[in-house]
Amino acid sequence: MPSWNRSLVAVPAAIAVVAVLGGGLLATMRGPQDQTGAAAAPLSASVAAKTAPVAARTAPVAVKSATNGIIDATNLPTGRSPQLTYIRGRTVLGGVGSPVRVPGTNEIIAVARLWDTTMTVQVPTATSSFLMVQDYTGKVVNEIRSVDSLVTSADGKYVAFASGGRFSDHQSGGTLYFQEHTTGPADVLRQPKLTDVAVLAVVGHAVYFHGGTKPGDSWDLYRWDTEKMTVRELPKVTSPVSMTADGRLAAGMTVFTDSGQCSAVMDVASQLQRWRTCEYRLDRFSPGNAYVVGLPPGTGEPYGEKRTAVLDGKTGKLLRQWTAPSLRAAVAEDDDHVLLQWHDQQEPQSRSAVVRCAISTGQCELATPLSPEPLLLGS
Repeated sequence: MPSWNRSLVAVPAAIAVVAVLGGGLLATMRGPQDQTGAAAAPLSASVAAKTAPVAARTAPVAVKSATNGIIDATNLPTGRSPQLTYIRGRTVLGGVGSPVRVPGTNEIIAVARLWDTTMTVQVPTATSSFLMVQDYTGKVVNEIRSVDSLVTSADGKYVAFASGGRFSDHQSGGTLYFQEHTTGPADVLRQPKLTDVAVLAVVGHAVYFHGGTKPGDSWDLYRWDTEKMTVRELPKVTSPVSMTADGRLAAGMTVFTDSGQCSAVMDVASQLQRWRTCEYRLDRFSPGNAYVVGLPPGTGEPYGEKRTAVLDGKTGKLLRQWTAPSLRAAVAEDDDHVLLQWHDQQEPQSRSAVVRCAISTGQCELATPLSPEPLLLGS
């Protein structure tokens, strides 16, 4: 994505770029004025239990009320902790596995778990990055230079990562890696003729990634069959930025100019466009493709967006929309809940929390306590 980034914390201003990290799309951010308002209503277990699946309900419109839709995390009730991997400070939490502390002080822009192994992409300088691999005890067992994108499969059994040149002005080509087990070497695929290489999704032994033939040009979508070690281009998907967990749908940028952008959801197999929007830039899909996260069009603010929406995965119809002083990430926890990375101000230093919101009701709750420590949602 003319350098798009799904890193879920703000990268320093010196690195201000935007790129895909694991199947998603998030701008490094700074900007709009603070908003204030009452907290979104808390989740209700009894309401959630009686709620029909998203696709079967009449989709609600964007919430415009001053008391429902504007998230004030300081007034939200506390719910359960995130069921996906995340980092608070330098400790990896959530999902499967025990807490693991990441050594050092480098900026962490991506995190994932493979079985009992923890992986983080770190950025020491504006022109360098690397992947750190730690075992279940936290011991560092490997480091791979220049890795700048990372994604795991939906079942957590496979991982893919790539060195695509995002933090290098002179790197040519890209290198992709695939790993099924934590022991033994990863499968390696070199793509010397492609630029801006980044992994988007892992489906079994298939790795989907994007790359361009010229720096700054649009990207193409590719599938790497790791068992046969073959690669083929998947046509008709323009500048892909995210994919569904099953690899059937892809979101791509059909128009990208200084004035804004248009995005489309494509059926990868039939090469047909499902729907298109110029009101949102599309990010991550939910696990069952019920919805896709929509962000304001354009390149994003340096330290967060003011609003985040969810759109129906089949039709593109707006389901819900939330606003806050700064929302720096949105990750689908399941097909009816989204995790939002909430910050109390548009500044590098701010208090933050993971907030869980239900698509069926629009109601939200705290998934983590408020804290000034760095926060990052994972793959």
